[in-house]
Amino acid sequence: MNAPLTVLIYGIALITSKLVGLLLQPWVTQWLGTTEYGRLDVLITLITCLSLIVTFGIPDAICRFAHDSTIKRDELLSGALGLLLLICCGCSLLFMTNIATIQHWLPGSPPLLSLYCLMANLCLNALCTVPLTKLRLTHQPKQFVTALLLFSFSQAILIVFLAPRYGINGIMAAGLISQFIQLIYLSPHLPHPKLYHLKRLIRYGRAITLAGLLAFMTLGIERWAIADMLSLAELATYAIAMQWAMAASLLLEPFGLWWFPKRFSFINSSTGITHAALISISACQLSTLIAAGVITIGPVFLTYWLPNDFHASADILPILATMMMFKQASTYLNMGCYQQEDGRSVLLINVISAIVAVTIIFLILPIWGLSALLIGGVSTQWLRLALFYTWSQRLLPLPYPKMRLLISYLFIALLLIAHYWGSFSIKCLIALMLMSSVLWPWRMALWQQTQVMRRSWLS
Repeated sequence: MNAPLTVLIYGIALITSKLVGLLLQPWVTQWLGTTEYGRLDVLITLITCLSLIVTFGIPDAICRFAHDSTIKRDELLSGALGLLLLICCGCSLLFMTNIATIQHWLPGSPPLLSLYCLMANLCLNALCTVPLTKLRLTHQPKQFVTALLLFSFSQAILIVFLAPRYGINGIMAAGLISQFIQLIYLSPHLPHPKLYHLKRLIRYGRAITLAGLLAFMTLGIERWAIADMLSLAELATYAIAMQWAMAASLLLEPFGLWWFPKRFSFINSSTGITHAALISISACQLSTLIAAGVITIGPVFLTYWLPNDFHASADILPILATMMMFKQASTYLNMGCYQQEDGRSVLLINVISAIVAVTIIFLILPIWGLSALLIGGVSTQWLRLALFYTWSQRLLPLPYPKMRLLISYLFIALLLIAHYWGSFSIKCLIALMLMSSVLWPWRMALWQQTQVMRRSWLS
């Protein structure tokens, strides 16, 4: 199977699995209401945080060492599964012995049954990461996609049956059962657990885990703060809007799956460096088109899609879409930082971003509320983008066509102004102008290429 087809399959699977959950939103929001939905998002945030610890960067470690000629792949997979079992047992024991304290500490005090389901779900998910990574390494995208969609659709069906009667407990139980179904499907690909290569896996995994926790502090931990300092209802509207902003950003994921593994192969020649810079800026411009679509259509859609209690999500969706746009840009303009083998610059930038984010949460949110947090979140992602760009340019100067991106960002600023102080028709006009500015250089390049071919043919 060729690379473009593989990327397409992965992209369709990622987008479909996300859309399944989004399509259930109108019913789940009606079954739970704003307060219960906020309590559910507290649990989802806890899952996100704990999964970074439980999985311990093992999938990344497998990908890193799988092509090492001194390591047997079967031994690496067995060692990864053995380490995950140890981590799951330790985390489960620690979690279960302190579950009452955790319940009291979490905003909204979620039900105990949901917490038990959460921990079991995390362990099963961690075990599934090894066969899922194996399928990617052995180029079996169809089996990978089947496992992913099996989990998503079985969870959706179980939520429909369980959530109306059991609420949050039903949703968490649905996640646990569907995770168990996925593990059964993947069981033929499970290696025998051993304790091979523990030192390498732990050394690499701890760096990945630390980076993940810092990223969670930058974007993720604010949900607990909203629930604790404001209300579960405000968390619910924030969570709904964030889900759609993140889902829209997945549209660029197939492009990233193609570009990230091969981008460093272009830096060995001046032509390649120019090509890498152009592709990176083009990816950032594509993210502005996605943000423009969300700002233009998203708020109108959410007012029709969700119950009245959740319509506040439409008001904050444009800000979150802008935040995700800057977040994506920082992943495409960071080639110099990620070229470093020690990754010190990446770690330092993540530390700075986390400190700024936590400062905003504890100093600004309690006084100025959710609006100030949203502006602070956009500012944090802009700072992160500026740090990655500046630092990367010092380590690996690239001839970025910066004016193209600055013009696109100007149109996004105009779109935000039109959203809050203009009209829908003005937003559509600005979005079309942005699309034209993004596509114009490519259209001109195609026209010039056509003219060259025509002159060559006539001669």
